[in-house]
Amino acid sequence: MKKSYKTAAVIGFVSKGIIYVVIGVLSLMAALNMGGDSSGTNQALLFLKKQPFGQVLLLLLGVGLLCYSFWMFLQAFKDPENIGSDYKAKLRRFGLFTTGLVYVVVAFLCFYHLFSYPMEESSNSRYLDFLGPTTLSYVFIGIGIVLTMQGIVLTVGVIKGGLLDQFNLEGRKGAAIIRTVGQFGFYARAFVVAIIAYFFFRAAIYTGNHDIKGIQDAFKFLDQSTFGRILMAITAVGFISYGAFFVLLTRYRSFEKE
Repeated sequence: MKKSYKTAAVIGFVSKGIIYVVIGVLSLMAALNMGGDSSGTNQALLFLKKQPFGQVLLLLLGVGLLCYSFWMFLQAFKDPENIGSDYKAKLRRFGLFTTGLVYVVVAFLCFYHLFSYPMEESSNSRYLDFLGPTTLSYVFIGIGIVLTMQGIVLTVGVIKGGLLDQFNLEGRKGAAIIRTVGQFGFYARAFVVAIIAYFFFRAAIYTGNHDIKGIQDAFKFLDQSTFGRILMAITAVGFISYGAFFVLLTRYRSFEKE
């Protein structure tokens, strides 16, 4: 394993972790009435921008997320850790590739906020209305199905242990604690993904409600439900755990072929 590959992975883990920790902390503060607000990726970046040296933080975070994307693409194409080339391995490597694409978008969102004024907060997707209501409904159903499958894969992966096994923690000091933190974090993420999938299905079914929802809307949905504050707080802690897991990987993760 080249040292440059490991360095990119470590920087990427920290950057991804920071995003989820900020989302979780802001949402937890909102759940506890401590002045925060239900948060998503965009809101987390806006929060960081307002902090001292916020411009520097966004720049470093954007570069760090590009490093994470690079690590995902590296695993997908060069397979430095011998994931393999059988059917299941190819599916996993394709998943790594799509994850890399997602974080390229998030990285460029960091750069967008770095050089521009904050975007208006809106989840409305009226700019997609040119597709027509029927086509848009099918698109949203497709997205809902994909998100549902992702939530199931995350949940099953944590239950069976395979999802966390891929991080090569075994034999490392403190691995049991890190796995526990990771399990809670992945469950929380799967829960939020399932809620977002519900939003897309609902938007597909109800004409005139074609609004794209994200993490922030999922937290708001929890807040408005029965025992919402409790669920929101638990899920927010889960997001903090998810982010902390990736930060802790910088110390505890082993890399194959070392």
